[in-house]
Amino acid sequence: MPEQLHEDLGVGLKAVIVRSIDEASRRGAAKVEPEHLLLSIAASGDVAALELADVGLDYAGVEAALRGEREHALRAAGIEPVAEERLHATGSSRPGWGSSIREALKRGNFTARRDRSRAERERLAVADALIGVLRLDLGTVPRALAYAGVDRAALITRLEHL
Repeated sequence: MPEQLHEDLGVGLKAVIVRSIDEASRRGAAKVEPEHLLLSIAASGDVAALELADVGLDYAGVEAALRGEREHALRAAGIEPVAEERLHATGSSRPGWGSSIREALKRGNFTARRDRSRAERERLAVADALIGVLRLDLGTVPRALAYAGVDRAALITRLEHL
């Protein structure tokens, strides 16, 4: 698990992180990246997932946004996207940690709520991790959210005010 995650962040965030590893494995990715964390958060049922769903990014919405980004990138390179049913993950090894997920977790909001109780900080830890993902300026997730018409700044503001 990335060094940014400490024992005191709670079981909710740890479970989301573990599910992001599963997302990466299921998709045949060599590295766990922010898109895997975003999918895991969207599926978590956490308050952060509810905020995502409120802007159209439930699990299926995140998948659709990521699919749209992939198709856009392929077309920009002059390649016609392959049908989803033809894409099958073949990797069976456990993925490592990508540098972009480390960067996302560094940008998280984990220290901004120091004035709150430990239980409250733990309750909002997944939302704080989501803020880190949303703060990324480069990569798959920012492009996917832009193509999906998501106002990242507004969503960050909403999450910061939880």
